[in-house]
Amino acid sequence: MSMREEVHIGEDDLIQYALGTLPDGQLYNFTAHISMCGTCRTELARIQEALASYSSTIPTEEPPQGARERFFARAQDPQAAASKTGQPEGNRGFAEKLKAFGEWLISPVPTRVFAVGLAAVLVFAVSDDVSNLRTVRQLQGQAAQLQVDQAKLNAIEGLLRGSDTQQVSLYQKPLATKAPTGHAVYSSRSGKLIFTAENMPAVPAGKAYELWILPASGGHPIPAGVFTPDAQGKGGIVFPAVPENVQAAGFGLTVEDAGGSPVPTSAIVLSGK
Repeated sequence: MSMREEVHIGEDDLIQYALGTLPDGQLYNFTAHISMCGTCRTELARIQEALASYSSTIPTEEPPQGARERFFARAQDPQAAASKTGQPEGNRGFAEKLKAFGEWLISPVPTRVFAVGLAAVLVFAVSDDVSNLRTVRQLQGQAAQLQVDQAKLNAIEGLLRGSDTQQVSLYQKPLATKAPTGHAVYSSRSGKLIFTAENMPAVPAGKAYELWILPASGGHPIPAGVFTPDAQGKGGIVFPAVPENVQAAGFGLTVEDAGGSPVPTSAIVLSGK
């Protein structure tokens, strides 16, 4: 039989396949076909069941002289065997074929039949396993990752709920020294002014801080007293001599000579409006 000419394996070839009498080349091709063809697998199973049933009913005695040789002759050339009996091969019933093979079943050769049948079963099982192997490996990888993620979540939960767990918030460390600041209280109607300062850096010898009123009219700054900070950086001015009715747009502080200056001569170190 040619695998390319027929869709399914013929009954005679399936019987020889079940009995293990096929050449190695045909045995390989048929095994590959049967692994993919449900029809041929079903037919092969029916033949194997029939052979098994028949073998259980035959007597366990030595075969007649020459029975084995006649069996192999018919297996190798079934057309020649049919011509000797005068019956076409296509008209012989399945029961006659089983009877012809029955003589062979009582010989040691059935061991090979069992081996071939077992090999076919293994081929089917391995085929199914290989087709699902990739999916199984993917699922195993996903399951392993889920276990790792779950373990991390459990560890995080345990840390947060632990009785000895410390929780500390971190912030920018404050500066070692505080920034200089000044505060002015001023009445333009009366010309009364009080000024206090903190965290002021020390000034060089012969120098002092001088306060300035910045007129809202846009004129020149008006001097409003001087002070020298103490060791803690504190200092102040109380009721300096300033003109009345001067609206202030803001105040400024510069470093001047200790006796004061009529106009600013250095950059403003503090200012406010």
